Amino acid sequence: MAVLAVLCSYGLAQKVVIQFWHSMGGTLGEATQELVNRFNASQDKVEVKAQYAGTYDDGINKLLAALRSKNPPHLVQVYDIGTQILVDSQGAIPVQDFIQRDRIDLNRFIRQPLNYYTVGGRLQSMPFNSSTPLVYFNLNALQEAGIKPKQEWTFEELADVARKLTKRDASGKVVRYGIALADYGWFLEQISYNNGFYYCNNENGRKAPATEVNLDNPAVEKYFNWFLSLYKEGVLLYVGRRTADSQSAFATGKAAITFDSTAVLAGITRTVGGKFRIYTGYFPYFQEFGRTGVSIGGASLWLMKGPNPPEVEAAWSFIKWLVQPEQQALWHLKTGYFPLRVESLELPEVRRVHRENTNYTTAIQQLRTSKVSNVTAGCLMGSFPEIRQLSEQALEAAMQGKPVKEALAEYKRRADASLERYNRSVGR
Repeated sequence: MAVLAVLCSYGLAQKVVIQFWHSMGGTLGEATQELVNRFNASQDKVEVKAQYAGTYDDGINKLLAALRSKNPPHLVQVYDIGTQILVDSQGAIPVQDFIQRDRIDLNRFIRQPLNYYTVGGRLQSMPFNSSTPLVYFNLNALQEAGIKPKQEWTFEELADVARKLTKRDASGKVVRYGIALADYGWFLEQISYNNGFYYCNNENGRKAPATEVNLDNPAVEKYFNWFLSLYKEGVLLYVGRRTADSQSAFATGKAAITFDSTAVLAGITRTVGGKFRIYTGYFPYFQEFGRTGVSIGGASLWLMKGPNPPEVEAAWSFIKWLVQPEQQALWHLKTGYFPLRVESLELPEVRRVHRENTNYTTAIQQLRTSKVSNVTAGCLMGSFPEIRQLSEQALEAAMQGKPVKEALAEYKRRADASLERYNRSVGR
């Protein structure tokens, strides 16, 4: 581990202790702690102390408060939509600085995660838990209905399948919904990208800082109408904003289809047990627009500025260790997040699991067949966490009877106002 040689040059007589804040709870938190434990046991120069900082929203708020008080952790996991906020905070060291110094070859890294976290031509943070949205199917239900599973779906096809998979009793009461969905803003963002639309202007904030939110783009409008139509037919079970509730409806057999992240693959598989087989497909698109591809979700690791060089080096040594093929393979198989390194997919244990369970391959293939562009790079903008919540409120308004166009126009105005306030606050 070359960076440890740098630490030794400081003549330190005891371990360097670094604080690592993350937002991985439950099974994902256990996998995160396992990686931390393995790193600590692998050498005697650095000790990583991991701390759960709450949800992604809680974590970024806690970090911003720590930056204001000039007491941030050494290393922090921040979700994708916090990227512009972290760049604007000027509280982090771009990992590009260390990559160039240590001559790390990024050619064997999967391109899309690097693409997302590259701002101003420099990789700002190291991708850690990268995911894409998938469609989860009850394979038994598909086969019983005589429906052939496939990877690529349009929303129009998915609506027909969901209708066929909906079961009612003699009185007409739904006993199994075709599909269960949460009101999750990430889906709206991915629907935009997958159908070829920027979610914010200036090419997703990649050509110049974003000043407008494209919440009312044609793909999102079509999705709202699609969603409402299936809901009114009694085919779609609406569970509110929590994807944990749509996961539960799917895993217990209350619904035959759901949308969710590849990150929950391992957890859903365990919850389902042997009750039925799971099949995963690519996130859908509308036939009118065609498939462009998805962006990544999840989070990355930010190396925070600090007055103590050995601690910064120690935090970087942990990041370098985490992105080695063996660690990436372990993370992938324990969680369902895809590995950052191509070499991880070539390891025997990964090949074996992929042969036995092709669901692990779906997200990787979906990403490989997504076009690499500013559309699929994902939107960069400040106040994104608030804007995501506003997008969820727009669907709620439509569910309560507000015409779709009016709901999208109203919440677009609110989102644009939020972004304008943010841009003023950072001098843009």
